[in-house]
Amino acid sequence: MWLWIKRWLDWAMSDVLPLTRTRPHGQAIHTRYEKAGLALYDLPVPWNADAVIVEVLLRLPAAARRKGDFALRLPGGDPVLPESLRVEADDRHRLAFRLPVPAATAAGELLWKHHLLSRVTIPVLTADEFLAGLRLTFPTVSVRLGTQTVAAQTFVAAQCKGLVASCVLRSATPLAPVADLGLKAVFRCERTAAVYEVPAALSNSQLGAREALVTAVPPRVPRRSGAWSVAWRIGGREVVKQVVHGIPAKRFEMSLRVSDTRFVLADKGGGVKVTKQPPPVAELARLGPCFLVASSEPGMAGVCRLQVHATVPGEPRPSLLMEQDVLVTDGPAAFAPGMLEAGDLGRVTGFELRHKGRALGVASLSPVPTATLTAEGGFKSPPDFAWSNVAEDELSDRLGRLMGGQ
Repeated sequence: MWLWIKRWLDWAMSDVLPLTRTRPHGQAIHTRYEKAGLALYDLPVPWNADAVIVEVLLRLPAAARRKGDFALRLPGGDPVLPESLRVEADDRHRLAFRLPVPAATAAGELLWKHHLLSRVTIPVLTADEFLAGLRLTFPTVSVRLGTQTVAAQTFVAAQCKGLVASCVLRSATPLAPVADLGLKAVFRCERTAAVYEVPAALSNSQLGAREALVTAVPPRVPRRSGAWSVAWRIGGREVVKQVVHGIPAKRFEMSLRVSDTRFVLADKGGGVKVTKQPPPVAELARLGPCFLVASSEPGMAGVCRLQVHATVPGEPRPSLLMEQDVLVTDGPAAFAPGMLEAGDLGRVTGFELRHKGRALGVASLSPVPTATLTAEGGFKSPPDFAWSNVAEDELSDRLGRLMGGQ
């Protein structure tokens, strides 16, 4: 008897009494999508998502807790029944619908017993919209030289241990759609026309982010001189292309230049500083040269062995102090091999930087000589002096002041 009365009350509450007393209320709607094992919330749903999940949080009276009474209706399709109805707390319940991605943004309706509860909009991101908003920034080709990896446009082919292409992907939405778009780097040897396509996969954490660093390494190492092109492709489209050049070691060596010289010195109080012109040796504890070395080749990266020699008057050949392998680019790289004790400087008048016997530059310890005029209007020849960049700068400064004073 009691069971029969309970069923009658449920029927009366659901179908006879006013809806305001029995219908669900206080709903909150959230949309998420699944892609590559990720669940991403409240975002435009990409066209290639695995599924769309619409979750509705409701306050349900006892008479409105049957899952089959609810449906989600989209234009042009049959109503979708909920996948689950779970109790959250008290009368709060979570209703979940799982459906395929609509072909375009859809405005649906949440129904309870064919009565409209709420409008549900599912925004869809098309392939063209995603690709239009995708940005590939900071494309870089780096060269592995021994244990170092340097971004370069030109490199010594014989020294190259491999190429590394990298870029940064940026999007206004998560990068999850990239998983199906076939992102890859295409390496081409222009000398042999050999092509190497290297897929660039993103991790799950990168797919869920809006920005990701991507790298690719070709299976072939450039060993001979020539050009290599690197193109990034996504969705069958070429986004950006770069060209790097491998050059012979001889060409690199002839491009070496000393752009400036400095001195690294330590005073007797223990302080260390860098200066263009050193003070008298008696005021120093230690002193050493610093050469700023660069290549005239644009975007260059190469390794060379540099030697520092001490220049002593009267000796036919300068004495070798140190030699070291140095990475040289197209920007000034400081090469400071070390400092000598003040007592070891002796008759040293300067330091000379060489590569394979060729002098690249001089850092002179001697002051720039002053020309002495004679009574006849001529001048006496100054003593021998190793011309340096510092002397060149001083000459330019004096000529400028002289011309400005006229």
